[in-house]
Amino acid sequence: MISKIHSFQLGKFRLMSISDGAFPVSKEFFFAETPEDIIQHIPANFDAPLNFLLIDTGDKNILVDAGFGVTHLPTAGKLLNHLKEQGIYPEDIHIVIITHGHMDHIGGLSNNGRPTFPNAEYIMRKDEWDLWKSNPESNEYRKLMPLEDRMTLITSDIEIIPGIRLVHAPGHTVGHLSLYINSEGNDLLLASDILNDPITLQHLPSHIRAEISPKQGLKTRRRFLQDAIDKSALLFVCHYPFPGLGHIEKEDFGLKWVPVAENL
Repeated sequence: MISKIHSFQLGKFRLMSISDGAFPVSKEFFFAETPEDIIQHIPANFDAPLNFLLIDTGDKNILVDAGFGVTHLPTAGKLLNHLKEQGIYPEDIHIVIITHGHMDHIGGLSNNGRPTFPNAEYIMRKDEWDLWKSNPESNEYRKLMPLEDRMTLITSDIEIIPGIRLVHAPGHTVGHLSLYINSEGNDLLLASDILNDPITLQHLPSHIRAEISPKQGLKTRRRFLQDAIDKSALLFVCHYPFPGLGHIEKEDFGLKWVPVAENL
């Protein structure tokens, strides 16, 4: 049976990696500017993992992104059902952090013009919001606009509660966010789409073709990975193999991904 929820502790925070399923992508799309010799084993078309994070702080449930949404079942859009199996319902979510506006991250935020999480505050970078608001014909606009009255727009890095900091990480999109989480001396860095696949740690200019500014994305990626090394931090990565958790180690010829075993 394929795993769908991985629970773990980070200091006083209880976290869950939740699979939303997967979505079909082409090798050309997912590995832009990538030498063929490091991705020759990857088929022309494959399913990319979708992992999202729930943070239970003790008095708030914080969800980071919401996957594709139920309209993409059965291959994706599984996040809500997986949460319900854990006894967590949409009305139990207090805060939703939106790392960026691509559909695999926001498709589950609203349905039929109504917010999926009726009691939640939604947090997003203002420049990211403005980008999609300026495209009223887009699916992204239609998903985000029902949240407007509940949206908190930020313009700088901010600690939303003690130990959870939102950090501007532009490149993939203009207002892309990462999370830096610390509790009782333990660090977790959430990459969202800063990283695409563990193999490309051998070639950091590699990126998902949807990246708006690959040059800026590379600068962000290098800084993020250096922070991970400096902090000896656990990483959470949306599109890495489930549960998307592991550490970065230096090797003679670059960096290496060391995944966390699911049963830990």
